[in-house]
Amino acid sequence: MSIDLILEPFQYGFMVRAFVGTGLVAIVAAAVGTFVVLKGIAFMGDAIAHTSFTGIALALILGISVYVGALLFALLTALGVIFLTRVSKVNNDTALAILFTGVFALGIVLLAGTPGFSGDLNSLLLGSVMAIQTREILLMAALALLLAILFVVFFERFVLVSFDPVGAEAAGFPVVFVQSLLLTIVAATIVISIQAVGVVLVVALLITPAATAGLLTKRLKLLILLSSALGLFSSFCGLYVSYFFGAPPGATVVLVATLVFALALGVQKLRRV
Repeated sequence: MSIDLILEPFQYGFMVRAFVGTGLVAIVAAAVGTFVVLKGIAFMGDAIAHTSFTGIALALILGISVYVGALLFALLTALGVIFLTRVSKVNNDTALAILFTGVFALGIVLLAGTPGFSGDLNSLLLGSVMAIQTREILLMAALALLLAILFVVFFERFVLVSFDPVGAEAAGFPVVFVQSLLLTIVAATIVISIQAVGVVLVVALLITPAATAGLLTKRLKLLILLSSALGLFSSFCGLYVSYFFGAPPGATVVLVATLVFALALGVQKLRRV
């Protein structure tokens, strides 16, 4: 591939913004996704993504920022699970199912009575990274920086809570607070990723690079760095494929990430033969 062909997409402002925005999201989502994979809460991420749909619907109806609405409902889902498991003593899956189905049903009811938003919702459900604006990139960058700072500052605490929550709680460690903070970061990461790949595919950006990295290394810090690198690689390759072949960018990014996972899995299996 010639250098001219590589640089061709960057002659368009919307493509430059797409690469920057998706790259930011991919790095943060993959790093945060490492803990989602380690804790086995992929279903939690999926539930948060889908309940944010209700927040988006409500925001469109009220005429406020869709990110505000999505973040509100994502946080309610994440923190609601902790509250239900502590207060009602039901297990995580049950609490999550109650919130997931109830909040998602609310979104459907809201949309059923409010016609005229199908175009906006389609772009947010499936992603609209080509339409991203500079102010949205600045918002993504600010949130990504904040999440990265929290991630670094509380890293050791997240590790302890992820691997030994019972022991940490017995030692008087603020497990509920740290779990809540981790889930808040997961929720915020999902919300800032919606523009790039949409509500439907956002969990793949969170989970797939981390799962791929997990096939290649078991060292936690290297796992996080490799996960972010794979997320960035998948996002850039997906945008190139989308540009040259006219494929939907969000879906293409996720498809590339999935193919990278399949390749890593195949290599791992061949090594064991």
